Amino acid sequence: MLSASGVPPELEFLRPLPVLELAAGERFATATVLLRNSGGEPLRIFRIRSECWCATAVVSQAEIAPDSIAVLRLQLATAGLGPDSLQWLSFTVESNACNSPTPLRIPVRRR
Repeated sequence: MLSASGVPPELEFLRPLPVLELAAGERFATATVLLRNSGGEPLRIFRIRSECWCATAVVSQAEIAPDSIAVLRLQLATAGLGPDSLQWLSFTVESNACNSPTPLRIPVRRR
């Protein structure tokens, strides 16, 4: 999609979203999510919050140009997970986007 100048920034998570797969005994897991600014103004990421102390997220750049992509790296410390075989990690991305705050849910599966 081509973006027009003057259109506010909009945060989009490119699909497919990753699934964190954990083998028995793994202590850490990582995943990458691609972010896209589908608006016409620069997108500024202010903060990324996780609902669990066990997960962190870092974006490759704090400002994303219109119609550009950035990388969001997620890291999970498995010590913070419960015993269930399928769980969800939830993040909230706060930015100047028209759809901020933007939720992100990533499934975590134990093998």
